[in-house]
Amino acid sequence: MSKVITILLLILAGLYWAQTQKLKAMAIDRARKRCKESGVQFLDHTVVHSGKKLVKDQSGRWRLQRVYLFEFTSSGENRYQGKVIFLGSHPASTELEAFPIN
Repeated sequence: MSKVITILLLILAGLYWAQTQKLKAMAIDRARKRCKESGVQFLDHTVVHSGKKLVKDQSGRWRLQRVYLFEFTSSGENRYQGKVIFLGSHPASTELEAFPIN
């Protein structure tokens, strides 16, 4: 019986890892697109998972919120931070820190 539980736990861990990788790829794509739309440069071409928590969505249902951070620059000199927020497995918003326009 313990072998079955171990196998199930390994399968669940693998599914969780695959979902996490999919969301990270989606976050990179969203960050890249937002930077392009805003006329800034997406730095390092990656995102960092910043945290997760349970929140209520607009329908009042509980969802897992994941936040991914990334950096961008408007001038090539200073770095600014942006974030991609997911509710469940759906992107909710992509935000950029205030930056000077050149």
